[in-house]
Amino acid sequence: MQRSTALSKTARALFLGVALVSLMIACAGYAFLSEIRTPAGSSAVPNDITVDQGDSTSAIATKLRAAGLIRQPLLFTMLVRSQGLDGKLQAGTFHLRPNMTMSQIISALQVPARAEEVQVTLKEGLRLEEVAQVIGEAGIKNVEEQSFLDLAREGARFKDQHALLSSLPVTATLEGFLFPDTYRFNTTDTITDVINKMLDNFDQQYGTFEKQITVADANGAPMDVYSIVTIASIVQREAARTDEMPKIAAVFWNRLKPENLAETGNGKLQSDPTLQYALGKPGAWWPKLDHLTPEELNNPHPYNTRLHPGLPPGPISVPGLDALRAAARPDTSAPYLYFVASCSDPGAHNFATTNEEFQNFEQEYLNCKH
Repeated sequence: MQRSTALSKTARALFLGVALVSLMIACAGYAFLSEIRTPAGSSAVPNDITVDQGDSTSAIATKLRAAGLIRQPLLFTMLVRSQGLDGKLQAGTFHLRPNMTMSQIISALQVPARAEEVQVTLKEGLRLEEVAQVIGEAGIKNVEEQSFLDLAREGARFKDQHALLSSLPVTATLEGFLFPDTYRFNTTDTITDVINKMLDNFDQQYGTFEKQITVADANGAPMDVYSIVTIASIVQREAARTDEMPKIAAVFWNRLKPENLAETGNGKLQSDPTLQYALGKPGAWWPKLDHLTPEELNNPHPYNTRLHPGLPPGPISVPGLDALRAAARPDTSAPYLYFVASCSDPGAHNFATTNEEFQNFEQEYLNCKH
């Protein structure tokens, strides 16, 4: 009888123990579910969290806790692993809210984050230093003005990826080849990403007229890309109206022709923008030439086409599509060798085939100005 009573007490104790354990498990499960379902806060204001490539789940959980997006990093890690998502959360910057549950946060982290973008507009006619300044101020995290400029000065590094750079001299910069346009860059882009995107755009734009080039070299073959871009960069700085670009391009190509060398001082382009390029400096990249002394006008800089015959060593600015097309397909309707700004038609020019005509137009312009 006593033994039966003892067994009964033992059974009751075991039952009670099991019941207590079950209750504890139930309570723990409830607390677990409650924690999962209850947001860390009530705010709906997004809080940016950046997940780096290679971050572990526990590292992500720590970042979420520090940002006030979850309360229990360990619980978050357990939940991720229980769903078989360990190592599958995406890298990037996510806009998460404190009023999101753990499950909602985990779902959000499974979708590749859309990279933040910045819009950048590059105008035609900028020189490389000006392009670097615009890009450096755009808000691309990994791109600074000087670093961009340093890499853009190493044109040869990009020749293997862009066939149109094949005629680029070994020591040449990318002056003239970073196509002017409105771009959208990811804020996480590298300098190489940015430059390649601009060169890709140049490749695409140049391809729209590449098979229609009419200017030829001494052997009768289509003129090389580097020479066309060089002329186009000068045309871009000289022309105020796109409809005159083909005529202005024709003037420069004509001045280089053998039959015109006696007239043009052995093929001097005599372009003011090339001298401006030579004299340009920070804060005054395109200085006015009105009050320069004869010594300054005859600066021996290689880009001074008033002094040196032939093409300058390379482009002086970034030409747009109209200037590129004009340089590739100049107006051949007349053998123009000169042009002078018009006083009666602002932005326009008068074109001449002889020095005498040029002198008359120039005097007319000077009389009008004074």
